[in-house]
Amino acid sequence: MESLNPIFQDKPLKKTISPKDESESPHKRKRQTHSDKCHNIKFPVTTVMQMKLRTYCKQMGRIYYTQDGQALSQTVFNTSLLQFGLHHTEIVDWTLHYKDTKTYMHTMLKEQAYQTIGGPYGLAIQKQVSERKVVFFIMASVLLWIEKGGSLEKIL
Repeated sequence: MESLNPIFQDKPLKKTISPKDESESPHKRKRQTHSDKCHNIKFPVTTVMQMKLRTYCKQMGRIYYTQDGQALSQTVFNTSLLQFGLHHTEIVDWTLHYKDTKTYMHTMLKEQAYQTIGGPYGLAIQKQVSERKVVFFIMASVLLWIEKGGSLEKIL
């Protein structure tokens, strides 16, 4: 008796891709990155550093609002401090003590600013540290600069 069930036939069920089929497919171009793409970089904070950042953000939140009229968020404030530090790297102390506290705060850098930190020629590679450490050093240094008399209004 011959089996008419297709499961028991000798033909393969799935089509296999031959090298010829792969070469016929059109080459995919590398897609460009959106200029407004953001990178979320989290950085460790000590309890004191977290309190200072939150206090400064609350102080500035009374004065500055976002474009749509909402209060200044902590992430937007942190990003502003980070951008200020990136533009004024002379105030950054690269010898600060770094410890991963497992308590993090966030920044949302645009693609171009992110390349300054994590790009092929970025600060992380130049200083031979992680991107997270670079952000920590910049943020801690900007906080020290503010404590020594730097102006928050100059940053925002």
